[in-house]
Amino acid sequence: MRYLVTAFALFIMIFSATLSMAESEKRNVLFLNSYQNGYAWSDDILDGVREVLNDSNLNIDLHIEYMDTKRFKGEEFMEILHSYYAFKYKGYNLSAIIVSDNAALNFMLKYQDSFFSDVPVLFCGINDFKPDLIKGKNNYGGVLENPDIEANVNLALTFNHDIKKVTVVGDNSVTSRAIVHQIETAAPLFAGRLTFEYWNDLTLAELLKRSRGMDRNEILLFTPFYKGAHGELYTAEEVLQIISDNSPVMVFSVWEFLLGHGIVGGKLLSGQDQGRQAAKMAVEVLQTGQMPGQKVVLGTNEYYMFDYNILKKFNIDQTLLPEDSIIINGPDYFYKLNKQVFWTIIVSLFVLSIILIFLVISILQRRRVEKRIKAQLSFQEILMDTIPLQICWKDKSQRYLGANSSFTDFFEMGSPSAIIGLDDSVLKPDKEFAEEAAKWDKQVIETGKQRLRISWAMTREGGDAVWLDINKVPLYNEKGDVVGTLSTAQDVTRRVNLEKQLLQSQKMEAIGTLAGGIAHDFNNILTSIINSVELAMNDVKEGTITWKDLDRAVKAAQRGSRVVKQILTFSRPSQEGFKPTDISDVVRETVDFIKASLPRNIRVTANVSEDVPLIMADPTQIHQVIMNLCTNSFQSIRDSGGHIEVSLRTVDVDDEQGQFMRVKSGKYLKLAISDNGPGIPVEILDKIFDPFFTTKGKAEGTGLGLAVVHGLIKGHGGGTSVHSSPNVKTSFEIYLPVTSQIRNLDNKSYGPLHLGQESILFVEDDEDQLETTPRILESLGYTVKALSSPAEAFKLISADPHQFDLIITDYDMPEANGLDLAKDIQNVAPAIPVLIVSGRRNFLNFASEVKNVRKVLMKPYSKNIIADAIREVLLSTEKNDG
Repeated sequence: MRYLVTAFALFIMIFSATLSMAESEKRNVLFLNSYQNGYAWSDDILDGVREVLNDSNLNIDLHIEYMDTKRFKGEEFMEILHSYYAFKYKGYNLSAIIVSDNAALNFMLKYQDSFFSDVPVLFCGINDFKPDLIKGKNNYGGVLENPDIEANVNLALTFNHDIKKVTVVGDNSVTSRAIVHQIETAAPLFAGRLTFEYWNDLTLAELLKRSRGMDRNEILLFTPFYKGAHGELYTAEEVLQIISDNSPVMVFSVWEFLLGHGIVGGKLLSGQDQGRQAAKMAVEVLQTGQMPGQKVVLGTNEYYMFDYNILKKFNIDQTLLPEDSIIINGPDYFYKLNKQVFWTIIVSLFVLSIILIFLVISILQRRRVEKRIKAQLSFQEILMDTIPLQICWKDKSQRYLGANSSFTDFFEMGSPSAIIGLDDSVLKPDKEFAEEAAKWDKQVIETGKQRLRISWAMTREGGDAVWLDINKVPLYNEKGDVVGTLSTAQDVTRRVNLEKQLLQSQKMEAIGTLAGGIAHDFNNILTSIINSVELAMNDVKEGTITWKDLDRAVKAAQRGSRVVKQILTFSRPSQEGFKPTDISDVVRETVDFIKASLPRNIRVTANVSEDVPLIMADPTQIHQVIMNLCTNSFQSIRDSGGHIEVSLRTVDVDDEQGQFMRVKSGKYLKLAISDNGPGIPVEILDKIFDPFFTTKGKAEGTGLGLAVVHGLIKGHGGGTSVHSSPNVKTSFEIYLPVTSQIRNLDNKSYGPLHLGQESILFVEDDEDQLETTPRILESLGYTVKALSSPAEAFKLISADPHQFDLIITDYDMPEANGLDLAKDIQNVAPAIPVLIVSGRRNFLNFASEVKNVRKVLMKPYSKNIIADAIREVLLSTEKNDG
């Protein structure tokens, strides 16, 4: 039984959730109005529709269209409307259509299949309805407009027994003809007693002329229509008022919106009721997906309503009116009260006013008492708890007299009332802090001088350091004696961290600028050394002692080159070598490599989330980052053993965290390398990324590892964060931006390199390279022309643009840089490719803007490197020409 109840409850919850989701979907509902905006009958119907839809708790977007058929008619106009609606709503998914009056219904019956096929149609205000009209239309239903003609004519006979004739006023509109047909159907009920005459589509002047000549034994039965006079259009209300003002007979109608414009009144139809009923049917369709069981409602409520002014005009006795009749424009009956009742009301109002005055006085007195009571409350209850600072106050014996909630919450001491009478030796929120705070309090009490802006870093167990800004001031009694201390503390951790981050960034940028300039000069020197030694090795037999000495010199220069590259990576990280990269593969490969080289007392694990997106990154650089950080972790736990964890997952960085790391907020890959070693001391935490800063011995590191990590991550547009809890967890967190979903691209391969026979122009201002590099190129089979001046090079090419197959130029030259020379050459010889060599990376973005610059080669370079670069440029040029 218990399982059945549980299953039933689960079913109800699922059903309710499904129903709620269904109701939250936005539904498009079209309201198609036969007439124009401002026509009272149509406006009343629309008000009723809106009332029901607004109360339905459904998310409905109501679209309203006015066909304006009282002023515009004919097949051509209907075709225009059809084209307009088909175009306007071709992209909409309509859930239901509500149509008002006959013209709109006829329009839908004719055109629905062409643009609103199978959409449920709910109609209202329909006169002279024939069931065959919607035969076979299962998606049609609505409310009929069936005015009680018999009841209204009987009312006229009740008011005037001498009536012999009923004159019906109308026009040739669809609705008017339908109403007239309903009147014709009711006419036989009065056969032998009344005659019916029909005035159809008369001019306004003819209507006035005929109505003025009517006898008192006649009545007018008015159906709404528009009428023109001298090029102007009069509304149904205006036409009715004109006829009523100029006719000696009573005017009747069956619509509520015409009451007050000249008709006597009667049993009247309400447009709002018509709209409400149609909207209720539409809501049922939207909720159930099916048409109502009763598709056609024969009519809505009618109310007996009369105009007092017209009743008075024709001396109609109000006792003849039906019960519960509503009368508008009635007189104000207040002045008909007798004097006794009037003065009773006045005296009662006076007495109530006196009572009200006494109540106000009593309330004011009560408020003054409340203010006095609030003034007697302790200030910590009304002020201290509203201040975000940690506040406490003590007596001369350093026992707590009170504190605010911020203080007790921060130090986890319970409620403020629980610490009263206790001292720091009992509470000990932080032993070292409590001892120092006691010394500060003692100094303030003894000297009577305040201690301001005391900075203190508090390290909680298992948490990061929290920086406090502390103030202590003496408390005095009425005699001016010091009786205690008042202490305030503010958590300024975020401000301190931001200041450190700013200083660190400025320091790194300054060092980077210096390192970049130095690295450029070293690149030129190393290039000359490598090229000169390689040339010398060509003249010495391989394997001899001299050859081996030269080989060691080349390898030493290459190691120096790697150091320079590390400095450049730190100072100006570039995106050369970036490609769509699956970082999870890099993590797994690096961890597998590290596992094989670590002792068994150190465990390395990888925790990589599934479906990590590809990002634009240099996998070699990311591999270097992981290796550097894992090496640091290994060196911190190699003696005692421990656990190194490398994790990778996707996270969202908010604005505050992004500001701290100086990156934009958004989606990032979080690469965390953690260990359970002794951690990083707080005092050096802001120095660990400085170049050449190290806590290791001279034989263990250069101090460039973390600086290079910082530079590489900065080059990737990412950020770094460090958290250290000694012997618990020390974690380096790397955040790499996820810009968009990208796919991996195949690397191009040019195949094995070959010697060349092309003609090359080499432009370089450094004398050593001008001497060595052309010899390197000639040893590869190329014909080389070497120049030290960019101006001479441009002059030579201008004289004969076809004499060189490739131009190799340095970037930094005194007369003009390599990019300027490439731009000049492009104007006279756009087909010649240009290869630029440089020791700087900061101009790479500008190099891509010059079309004939096919490649940028970074210094230092060896014989093999420049040979590969030349073949790559020449092969790509042949491919483009081909």
